[in-house]
Amino acid sequence: MARKKAVESWRDDALEAVRTLRSGGVILHASDTVWGLACDASNPEAIAKLRSLKGRDKGTPILVLASDDGMIQKHVEDVPEAAWELYDCADRPTTIVLPKGRGVDESLLGPGGSLAVRRISEPWCEFVIRGLGKPIASSSANLSGVPTPKSFSEIDSSITLGVDFVSSHRKTEVLSSPPSFMVAFDEDCRFNILRK
Repeated sequence: MARKKAVESWRDDALEAVRTLRSGGVILHASDTVWGLACDASNPEAIAKLRSLKGRDKGTPILVLASDDGMIQKHVEDVPEAAWELYDCADRPTTIVLPKGRGVDESLLGPGGSLAVRRISEPWCEFVIRGLGKPIASSSANLSGVPTPKSFSEIDSSITLGVDFVSSHRKTEVLSSPPSFMVAFDEDCRFNILRK
């Protein structure tokens, strides 16, 4: 008799998130740090909707979440070895701003075409990103200028009602993780710590 692989309790929820992202929707979900808004990082209409929900200016870069090293390499021209070491050694979620992002909507890029990328390790998020097959644009689920919510109940109703899918995964948890550690690399592989 063949052994059956255990199916995660959140699988159906994650599959619905993937379907929503593929159809150009915006999702609300628990990430590895906070409750977040996410959409397909290559879909300009979905990104515009995410920005509208937050009341965020078009000129502000938005980070992307990637599921693995291959996905990062596909969307950044050259990743410095020191950046890989940071990803591998980090003891908390780490966002790295890398020069010369590609394959995502241009509105996500920062100065000089830089792209902020976090390699995700939270299982639900990783499953969703792999299911979509490309990075997701990600931003905290708060209105611009308002503190980031630590629990689902703190999220403004204009956001919960405005998204296309609300994940039930970890919905009752208070997310107490600190914001991600953030470092920026320039084209000469020099780095600057943006957030500790």
